[in-house]
Amino acid sequence: MNCIATIGSHSALQILKGAKLEGLKTILICLKKREKFYRSFGLADEIVIVEDFNEILDEEIQGKMLESNAIFIPHGTLISESNLEIFEKKFKPPVFGNRGIFKWEFDRILKDALLKEAGIRIPQHFENIEDVDRPVIVKLPGAEGGRGYFIAKDKHDLKNKLNEMIRRKLLKEDEKIFIQEYIIGVTLYPHFFYSPIFKRLELLGCDRRYETNIDAIGRISAKDQLELDIIPTFRVIGNIPLVIRESMLPEIFEYGERFVNATKKLIPPGMIGPFCLEMVCDENGELYTFEFSGRIVAGTNLFIDGSPYSNLLFDEPMSMGRRIAREIKIAEKEGRIEEVIT
Repeated sequence: MNCIATIGSHSALQILKGAKLEGLKTILICLKKREKFYRSFGLADEIVIVEDFNEILDEEIQGKMLESNAIFIPHGTLISESNLEIFEKKFKPPVFGNRGIFKWEFDRILKDALLKEAGIRIPQHFENIEDVDRPVIVKLPGAEGGRGYFIAKDKHDLKNKLNEMIRRKLLKEDEKIFIQEYIIGVTLYPHFFYSPIFKRLELLGCDRRYETNIDAIGRISAKDQLELDIIPTFRVIGNIPLVIRESMLPEIFEYGERFVNATKKLIPPGMIGPFCLEMVCDENGELYTFEFSGRIVAGTNLFIDGSPYSNLLFDEPMSMGRRIAREIKIAEKEGRIEEVIT
């Protein structure tokens, strides 16, 4: 296999760039309205036009990938757009990473169970609104960039805001919600890569997310905020690089190792390639992991030329996209490709 395929969204540009740097051919599955944009970079050897990203499950699209001996590289658009049960069981092209982990990422109950198995500190989950006795954040399933998230200070505030969010059409009346303790602190999103080839965990970067309208509220006076009756929401707009205080890195790295071990136990063969533990550090320096992403995250787009952490591991620019391609290239050369695909 000497070809990779991915969906034209999320982190496709760095995935394509990384593959080209490693000498691999590239296929991009792209919406028609985005074709001109992606062609302008010249990184895709072949562009397959689709009307909807769910078409990757169609026999014809799968056939194109199989004919090209392509390995499919998943990212966040897969989690938000595709039927993950069908993808896991019926998607025929080989997938870089563990295709079984994506449903665990989508389902917040499974996600909490995996983090608990890892022995990682997590915020409390409330199944019943009546049990809410502290500030909480309300979330939707999947990876939709923070759509529909909001904060409530107690159960009464939660009920009122749910009704208001539905009235404003920011939430659908029948949408399933996940209620999680809201930890006040600084968010951080370390980017990990687990290599089955080298049997090692690598820290390749870290970012923070820039979200609307929560990050825009600070530009409005408190008086005006009250008068405008703003409900803070968390739709991700972009990412900001973050270098973490070095004394915190050993604990963050240990959390990454625990997560890898938990995936080996609950979702064999375990973690393969990129993942992210989404954390918040409170005023006491305690780290809470409130989410995980079992694939490349968009925050890695900041580091196409490498990050302060990847620069310590590699003597060349190493994006997460290139690291994926490098793992595939080495695995193929050593006849171990089955160790990095599912």
